[in-house]
Amino acid sequence: MTAAKPLLTEAVMFFSERGICKEVLYAEFEALLDGLVATPEFADETIEAVFLQINHRLHVRAAVFFTLDFDLDGYVNRLWNMPLRTLAEKAGRGPDMGGGPIRLVCLGFTSQPEYRPHLWKPGQRHGRADLARVKDAVRRNALGIVREDEDALGVIVAERLQIAAEDAWYGGGNTLSDARLASNEETEKAALEQMQRERDELAKKVTVYAQQIAAFQEQLKAFQKMKAMELDRLKLEHADHLGVIQGELLDIKHELASQQKINAALKRDLQKVQSRTSIE
Repeated sequence: MTAAKPLLTEAVMFFSERGICKEVLYAEFEALLDGLVATPEFADETIEAVFLQINHRLHVRAAVFFTLDFDLDGYVNRLWNMPLRTLAEKAGRGPDMGGGPIRLVCLGFTSQPEYRPHLWKPGQRHGRADLARVKDAVRRNALGIVREDEDALGVIVAERLQIAAEDAWYGGGNTLSDARLASNEETEKAALEQMQRERDELAKKVTVYAQQIAAFQEQLKAFQKMKAMELDRLKLEHADHLGVIQGELLDIKHELASQQKINAALKRDLQKVQSRTSIE
C-alpha cells in the first residue's frame, strides 16, 4: 500500500511597513487577479507579497517573494503575470522554516532572471525577520488550514518501518535526525551567506556609484566656475569696448557741433554778401 502524497495548501500573504497585513488563500488571490474584487487599501501602490505552499502540519514548503501593482481603484494591474506555481516548483533550496529546507524564490535567489524585476528580498521589519513573520503567521493558522490528525500519527504503518543503520543500534538512535538537522543548518547557513554576499556586492556598487556621482558633481562645479569666469571676462572686455565706442561717439558729436557752428557762420556771411550785391 502506497502512502498518499500530502496535499499542499497555497496562500498569499501581503506585507506593509510593519509586517504582514493581509492573508488570503490562493483561490481568493485568483479572484484579485481576475479583477472580480478590489483591495482599496492597496490602491495606487506596489505591494510586497509572498506566495506560499503549506503542508497540513503547518510547515512552509515553498515561498516566492514577489511584488504586485495595484491601480487607483485597488485592482491588480492587468499586465501582471507571474507563474508562481512554476517558480515554486523550480526553486532552489532555501532555509529551514521548521519542516526542512523550503523551496525559495526571491530577489537574488532565483534561476530565472526574467522575473527579477518583480521579486523582492525578505529582510527585517521593526526588528523582526520577514521569514520569521511568515512562519508565525502560518502557525497561527488564520487561513483555517486543516491540520493532520495528530492521533493518527501514532499508528505506525508496517510498510513505512525502516531499519536503523547498524551504527545507530547502540546508543546512536538520533544519528539520522542529527544528520538531517546538520544538513538543514548547513543549507540555511549557505542561503544566508549567499544573501550576505549579495548585500556586500550591492553595497560595493552603491559605494562606487556614490563616488562617481561625487566626481561628476565636482566636474560640474569646476565647469560652472570656468564658465562664470569666462562670462565675467567677456563682460569686462565688452565694457572696455563700449567705453571706447562711447568716447568716439562723443568726439563725433563735438566735431558735428563745431561743423554746425561753422556752417551757420558761413550762411550768415553768404547772406551779407548777397545783400550787398542786391543793393549795388
